[in-house]
Amino acid sequence: MSLDMNAATPHRRRQERGLEYALYFALILVISIPTALVRSFLPNRTGQPRRFFLAEAWAMARRVTPQIFAV
Repeated sequence: MSLDMNAATPHRRRQERGLEYALYFALILVISIPTALVRSFLPNRTGQPRRFFLAEAWAMARRVTPQIFAV
Protein backbone atom coordinates (compact mmCIF):
# COMPACT_ATOMS: atom_id res chain seq x y z
CA MET A 1 0.00 0.00 0.00
CA SER A 2 1.35 3.39 -1.01
CA LEU A 3 1.47 6.29 1.41
CA ASP A 4 1.20 9.06 -1.15
CA MET A 5 0.05 12.12 0.82
CA ASN A 6 -0.77 14.08 -2.32
CA ALA A 7 -3.29 11.52 -3.50
CA ALA A 8 -5.48 12.00 -0.43
CA THR A 9 -5.46 15.80 -0.42
CA PRO A 10 -7.86 17.66 -2.70
CA HIS A 11 -6.25 20.04 -5.16
CA ARG A 12 -7.79 23.47 -5.51
CA ARG A 13 -7.82 25.43 -8.68
CA ARG A 14 -5.70 28.57 -8.63
CA GLN A 15 -8.74 30.83 -9.12
CA GLU A 16 -10.53 29.36 -6.09
CA ARG A 17 -7.51 29.89 -3.88
CA GLY A 18 -7.09 33.44 -5.18
CA LEU A 19 -10.68 34.23 -4.32
CA GLU A 20 -10.31 32.71 -0.86
CA TYR A 21 -7.06 34.63 -0.30
CA ALA A 22 -8.71 37.89 -1.38
CA LEU A 23 -11.63 37.26 0.94
CA TYR A 24 -9.37 36.63 3.94
CA PHE A 25 -7.19 39.61 3.02
CA ALA A 26 -10.23 41.91 2.84
CA LEU A 27 -11.57 40.63 6.15
CA ILE A 28 -8.24 41.10 7.92
CA LEU A 29 -7.85 44.54 6.36
CA VAL A 30 -11.26 45.65 7.64
CA ILE A 31 -10.48 44.30 11.10
CA SER A 32 -7.03 45.95 11.22
CA ILE A 33 -8.20 49.44 10.17
CA PRO A 34 -9.59 50.42 13.62
CA THR A 35 -6.43 49.10 15.29
CA ALA A 36 -4.21 51.11 12.96
CA LEU A 37 -6.37 54.19 13.42
CA VAL A 38 -6.09 54.02 17.21
CA ARG A 39 -2.34 53.44 17.00
CA SER A 40 -1.97 56.53 14.80
CA PHE A 41 -3.22 58.72 17.66
CA LEU A 42 -1.03 57.13 20.34
CA PRO A 43 2.40 58.59 21.09
CA ASN A 44 5.22 57.15 19.03
CA ARG A 45 8.01 55.68 21.18
CA THR A 46 10.52 55.07 18.40
CA GLY A 47 10.76 58.65 17.19
CA GLN A 48 10.26 57.56 13.59
CA PRO A 49 7.36 59.04 11.64
CA ARG A 50 4.27 56.85 11.43
CA ARG A 51 2.69 55.76 8.19
CA PHE A 52 -0.85 56.72 7.26
CA PHE A 53 -3.26 54.41 9.11
CA LEU A 54 -4.54 52.75 5.92
CA ALA A 55 -0.98 51.95 4.88
CA GLU A 56 -0.37 50.44 8.31
CA ALA A 57 -3.57 48.36 8.10
CA TRP A 58 -2.61 47.17 4.60
CA ALA A 59 0.83 46.13 5.89
CA MET A 60 -0.78 44.21 8.78
CA ALA A 61 -3.07 42.36 6.37
CA ARG A 62 -0.12 41.54 4.09
CA ARG A 63 1.77 40.05 7.06
CA VAL A 64 -1.10 38.05 8.56
CA THR A 65 -2.88 36.60 5.51
CA PRO A 66 0.04 34.47 4.20
CA GLN A 67 0.52 33.10 7.73
CA ILE A 68 -3.05 31.77 7.68
CA PHE A 69 -2.46 29.98 4.39
CA ALA A 70 0.86 28.55 5.58
CA VAL A 71 -0.88 26.46 8.22
